[in-house]
Amino acid sequence: MKSLPSILTLGNLTSGMLAVIMAIHGEFALAVTMIWVAMFFDLFDGFAARKLHCEGEFGKALDSLADVVSFGTAPVLILYLNSMNEVSVLGMALTALFPVCGALRLARYNCQKTASVGFVGMPITFAGGLMSFFALWSPYFTHGVAYLVIVVLSGLMVSQIRFPSLKQVLAPHEKDIVEPK
Repeated sequence: MKSLPSILTLGNLTSGMLAVIMAIHGEFALAVTMIWVAMFFDLFDGFAARKLHCEGEFGKALDSLADVVSFGTAPVLILYLNSMNEVSVLGMALTALFPVCGALRLARYNCQKTASVGFVGMPITFAGGLMSFFALWSPYFTHGVAYLVIVVLSGLMVSQIRFPSLKQVLAPHEKDIVEPK
């Protein structure tokens, strides 16, 4: 039972990799679906670790690595392949910005020693979910709008803005202290 959180995290990573593969093959709707499946796994791996009392550095590191693939790389790759594959060097650089900021946010989270209420910076899972949704509809927007979405979501991930945790949204009466992810 103690391995269940890691199995769920590996489900997240597998779903993210399948999203990348589907995007490469032009199956953008399926790729986005796999990102949302990864979100399901990501929601429950931490929950399982807390309930089974098996939280640890290994699980935290594995989760962050999976998140960079599933919510940092896969969504922006879908965007790039779906509507931006003929953009300038600026477009390519901005495409790289999103997973870089996601990785920075996760590294900051992994180095924090104290718990806080909610999240500092937009969680990469949420940013990746928004990016994947936008990526699916990106052919209907200009490259300038895509650039703006990338910059805003990237900036929000590394910002000091506090975001509520899912626990705070679903059960606002409870005063849960959560690690910023």
